[in-house]
Amino acid sequence: MAQAEKLDLGEEKASPSSSKSLIIIVLAAVLVTLAAVFGTLYFLGIFPPKHAAPAAEHAAEAPKPEPPVEQPLIYEPLAPAFVVNFSGNPEVRVVQIEITAAAREKEILDALKKHMPILRNNVLMLISGQDPLSFKTAEGKEALRAKLKEEMNKIVAEQTGKKNAALDEIYFTGFVMQ
Repeated sequence: MAQAEKLDLGEEKASPSSSKSLIIIVLAAVLVTLAAVFGTLYFLGIFPPKHAAPAAEHAAEAPKPEPPVEQPLIYEPLAPAFVVNFSGNPEVRVVQIEITAAAREKEILDALKKHMPILRNNVLMLISGQDPLSFKTAEGKEALRAKLKEEMNKIVAEQTGKKNAALDEIYFTGFVMQ
């Protein structure tokens, strides 16, 4: 039996140095993982925020006013379509124009709807006073659009009493010539 105790059967007893090295390896892996996570968060600007500045710098700077937020355009079709007859020209006898007005303030479009009889009268008179052959070119249509926008802005300013009340744009949504 004495010889059986001396035989090496492949069994190792856990030495205190091997368990310490295992703990050190695990702790090192955890520290490396934490460093990688915090490094990633830092470069992404999440930890700490990039715009964080000392309080002394904030006190020295004057607060900047925020720029005004531009409102989206609101569209209002001017129905029914504007139809004008031309008697002196054999090439163009009738023009039908559908117009949509665009503004950023609803009050302007409400004023247009409220004063629609004045608007329709002035627009029809303006169109009937034009040369219908000029409507065949893009430049002629663009010139008509500019004149119509100017006339509509004049009506809005007169009826609302506000000189700066104006449409942002008008669009031809239909244009038929016969």
